[in-house]
Amino acid sequence: METNVKQKSFVNSPSPARFYWIDWMKAIGISLIVYGHFFSLYDIYVYVFSVPLFFLISGFLTKQETDIKVFWKKILFNLVVPMVIICSTDYLIRSAKGYVQTSTWSENPLSFIVRLLIGTQGALGAFWFVYTLIILKIVFQFTKKPYLHIVWTILFLACAYIINNNDVVICGKHLNAFPWAIPNAFVAYPFFIIGHCFQTWKQQIASYKIGKGTIIWILTCLFIVFLCGHKHKYVYLYNCGYGDNIFLFLVGGVAGSALIFFVSKVLERIHWKAITDISIGTTLILGFHFHFIAIFRHFFKTSSIADALFTIIIVLLFVPIIRLCAAYVPIVMGKYRIKK
Repeated sequence: METNVKQKSFVNSPSPARFYWIDWMKAIGISLIVYGHFFSLYDIYVYVFSVPLFFLISGFLTKQETDIKVFWKKILFNLVVPMVIICSTDYLIRSAKGYVQTSTWSENPLSFIVRLLIGTQGALGAFWFVYTLIILKIVFQFTKKPYLHIVWTILFLACAYIINNNDVVICGKHLNAFPWAIPNAFVAYPFFIIGHCFQTWKQQIASYKIGKGTIIWILTCLFIVFLCGHKHKYVYLYNCGYGDNIFLFLVGGVAGSALIFFVSKVLERIHWKAITDISIGTTLILGFHFHFIAIFRHFFKTSSIADALFTIIIVLLFVPIIRLCAAYVPIVMGKYRIKK
């Protein structure tokens, strides 16, 4: 997941130039992702915008590189290397747990590597997001004409519609029932481009001051998210899903992202280092939070409001892990993310 554009270091005290509202957006966003994976109360409303939020933020923080070598280095060290390390570690953990329970290795390592390379969710887990993001960044980098972004968006949404409403089969796999990171780009690209378009108003957005109208915006966005979730199927982006209505999918994703923006602008004056750590370490949380959820679900099997508290606990438990990785295994955080 993307890094705050004003970030200069990890271990030093926060810089006044840092966009704290982005830190808050990412911290709240990853908490919503974790809560959504509890499959708990009212999660259908969370699914309306939790993943679109991160694609929108990624688009906002992305620029076209003038040096193509720099572009590929960033793709490699910011995304590919962390993805391979985290997914491989997760595979070893899952395999070890399976061996303890059944005395058999759950999956052949070669099979895992192949599925990781082609981008299946079985190997990537929640890291399908990063695989899809790599695709989006490549498409964006090599699309030089602005109007082509609109063309891509329309074309990709049309492809998503075809996949969701027809039995499309590739290599014996039914795409509407086969979670695959590559076609997920079809439903992710619109939010990525919307986020990038907001770069035009970056200074205005960063300087937005909360006032009496902010609460109206928050309530309006909440109402729109409620409507989109109430009149909509679950939005499973991991399976190229958009619910049952593309319009509600797009409106709900943008409204939910705007909701988190306004809430984050309210909170940005609070400079907690833990929030910055969580913002920087979203990929670690994304990669391993399922193991923590499994522990809580082992003891608390019934969905309840307590799952929201468990979500906060899980996210906070990652703070020392993020700090340790930043200090001793920075490659996991992305070579271009943390500059000493």
